[in-house]
Amino acid sequence: MPAENPAILLIAYGSCLASGLDALRHFETRVRQRHPGFPVRWAYTSEHIRNRLAVQVRRKSDSVVKAIRRLVLERFSPIVAQPLQIVSATENEVVEGLTQSVSAELGVPVSVGAPLLATEADVHLCVQAMLAHLPEGRTAEEDVIFVGHGASHAAQTRYAELCRLASAMDGGIHVATLSGNMPLEGLLPRLTSHRVWLVPLLSSVGKHTVSDIAGSDPDSLKSFLERHGHECLAVKEGVLVHKAFADIWLDHLEQAMARLGLGSRSSATP
Repeated sequence: MPAENPAILLIAYGSCLASGLDALRHFETRVRQRHPGFPVRWAYTSEHIRNRLAVQVRRKSDSVVKAIRRLVLERFSPIVAQPLQIVSATENEVVEGLTQSVSAELGVPVSVGAPLLATEADVHLCVQAMLAHLPEGRTAEEDVIFVGHGASHAAQTRYAELCRLASAMDGGIHVATLSGNMPLEGLLPRLTSHRVWLVPLLSSVGKHTVSDIAGSDPDSLKSFLERHGHECLAVKEGVLVHKAFADIWLDHLEQAMARLGLGSRSSATP
């Protein structure tokens, strides 16, 4: 195997929605533009999504381990992996564990980039991204709730820090999570506008997430707000489509590359 024939592996939960897949493709385009000459591949962490894509659109997709093995078989080394997760929660820990395990087994260096909110500096950058990409049509007095998946351990504090800083910049911005200790119910006393916006704080959205946040099901967040007297408008796209958010992940990718001593390559590679 050549001493240096690096590749980039982007890692996402996955999506079966056309809009979700478009968001991932758009990010891939930005990666290729910033790093011409590096092959770029994908891995989806959700087995359910991988199976559905295979059945619905006859599209094969790889797990993290399979994607790395495939790259090694194609004689790429080292590998830079960039997960598109929000916080260093359980899913991120699993990804890091899988990459390091297969790296040790195959003897190929793998450098893993950080999630969106890895550091306090990232949180500040994310607040600026939130302010820059508030929903079109939102008026200054209307509440906007960014909704993340949440986490069951210390990573949840990143969401709390994000909420505190964002609310200090704009009192109408809030953060809630689908799991963890920041449920939507806790925000009700702080909502002052009749019309409330819901924005997924997720890299991309899938059918299940759209249903949980914006669906007509009685258990959705939209239905919950409507039962409490609010008109609710829900955005049905992830933050990856917005440059300011994507730039944070792109910077983390570059940091992961730097740990391997990799720079840009000028020649194009498929």
